[in-house]
Amino acid sequence: MKKAFVLSCTMLLAGCASYYVAPTEGPKATVTFSAAGMDLGAAILVQNFENDSCASSKNGTRLATFTTTAIQGKGDPHDGIARAMPAGRPAVITFFYNDWSSGYMDASCTITQAFTPVIGGRYLVHFIKSGLICRVLVTRQDGKDPTAVTNLHQVKPACINGTTG
Repeated sequence: MKKAFVLSCTMLLAGCASYYVAPTEGPKATVTFSAAGMDLGAAILVQNFENDSCASSKNGTRLATFTTTAIQGKGDPHDGIARAMPAGRPAVITFFYNDWSSGYMDASCTITQAFTPVIGGRYLVHFIKSGLICRVLVTRQDGKDPTAVTNLHQVKPACINGTTG
């Protein structure tokens, strides 16, 4: 049973994902996704949703994949991957962390954050794992110093797309 679960999770990393495609029209903002503190054997799927109800996004689900071992495939750079995202409407983003270092799922956490990017805004959405604690920090990166995102809120329960995520 555990091997079947690990196999299905590996398939999520590799094959069946609906990858995000940036919009070609309308106002946009730049959102950079990054990750730190991952344990060896861990992977993070960063997913995009249409709204707080976790509806699938018409732009695709997978925003980024962060991995720690070559066997997991090619991952995005942990220091950041930028995506153009629609401005003026909610960005609903999930970080789905799994640690398979022992061959079984050793640790997992899922966090969904939502905010509305402004036209031309630049944002950093950064996942941090420290011990048993996972968190996602979202900051606006337009000025000299990062600033808090005022319309940020956590979506509970967290959104997860196990089919095309």
